[in-house]
Amino acid sequence: MTDTVWDAKIRISLQKSKIRRTVLEYLVSIYPKKAYVAEIAREADLRPTDVCGVLNGLSDRFKKENSLVDLGLVKKHEEKDTCLYSATEAGCEISRFLNR
Repeated sequence: MTDTVWDAKIRISLQKSKIRRTVLEYLVSIYPKKAYVAEIAREADLRPTDVCGVLNGLSDRFKKENSLVDLGLVKKHEEKDTCLYSATEAGCEISRFLNR
């Protein structure tokens, strides 16, 4: 992965938030499977509202432009009456990059 401004924004966003890193690391660990918010919260020992916040953005605490979905690190899959989330290839790549 090359260092670009876009990559720097992602790295800074992940470095500033342990919750973002934890959620991304969990989704990367089960890749290519999908998970729903309650499962991610339970497995990562986080509150569901925090998981929703880092995935989609929620008020000023978790800004939408820094959400994992908007950064392209996680994909949102809407199936019937539920939303599932999975890591993207970019999410897996940045996770490996940050954990080396």
